[in-house]
Amino acid sequence: MSNDQQLNKETTLKRVVRHPFFQGYVVAGLAAVSATTFTNGIEVVKTRMQLQGELLLIAERPYKGIANCFATIFRQEGIAGFYKGIYPAWAAQAILNGGRLGTYPITKKLMGSENPSVNFWFLRNVLAGAFAGGISAAMASPIDLIKVRMQAQSPTVYLGHSYHYKSATQAFLHIYKNEGVKGVCRGAWTSAQRTAIGSAVQLSSYDQCKLFVLSSGLFQDNIYAYFASSLVAGLLVTTAMNPFDVARTRMYNQKVGAKGEGLYYKGMMDCVIKTVRSEGFFALYKGWGAHYLRLGPHTCLVFVFWEQLKKLFNLKS
Repeated sequence: MSNDQQLNKETTLKRVVRHPFFQGYVVAGLAAVSATTFTNGIEVVKTRMQLQGELLLIAERPYKGIANCFATIFRQEGIAGFYKGIYPAWAAQAILNGGRLGTYPITKKLMGSENPSVNFWFLRNVLAGAFAGGISAAMASPIDLIKVRMQAQSPTVYLGHSYHYKSATQAFLHIYKNEGVKGVCRGAWTSAQRTAIGSAVQLSSYDQCKLFVLSSGLFQDNIYAYFASSLVAGLLVTTAMNPFDVARTRMYNQKVGAKGEGLYYKGMMDCVIKTVRSEGFFALYKGWGAHYLRLGPHTCLVFVFWEQLKKLFNLKS
């Protein structure tokens, strides 16, 4: 390679690294991975509570509540039980929130919602958040599939269909070999819908709350404003997203046939209908408490890390 070619290559690389999209993606990914390190344990609890009593196929409910689930996992699996699926969780969050939060400023610009004074500012942010979230979730779905199956694994408790993966790599190879590309992409559409709705609610409500607390003078533009805004956003997004989260968890973890087809559910609506028929409407809100205990702190941590990292790298909100 000539000196000119080497120089052009280095110049191109510097342009990519300095591009706002790349920096935004990396900053958002770092924020999400940092938050996941602290919240993976409660997500394990949430996943297992959403799966117990699935379609009433097994009458026994091994977990009597959030506290009992925590205690049971700790007693039977130790601290390691709360970090099941941590590697795919990190990877999925880097892709999902790296893309979702990293592209949100771009989708806001496309929607013309950078300035809060424009007409329909909140609605524009809802659409921007949905667009950024849906695409990113579809990309992260194959890794999320592995994460859910690994988090559901228990040496003593049977929840839905139990897989026995020893690593994320072995899980991927097993899924691809036995279920094909269709299996790898299982639940991707449901995941995209779930995250589009969740992202639309979370990002728009966070922006709205932050605008309110800053304009009201309750807080300065600091960590307290981010924390208060993300608390409200976390509550709203948990409530809006929980039915879709239950459906996604069950579709990911369902037993598959010889041809890699799901044996319980054909799609998201089929899952929702069967769940309501068998377990009642409020089955869609199974694990809501654990979901909020996970998503509330996760939302706070992600947005606080995100805001601080944006300041560090001089990125626009």
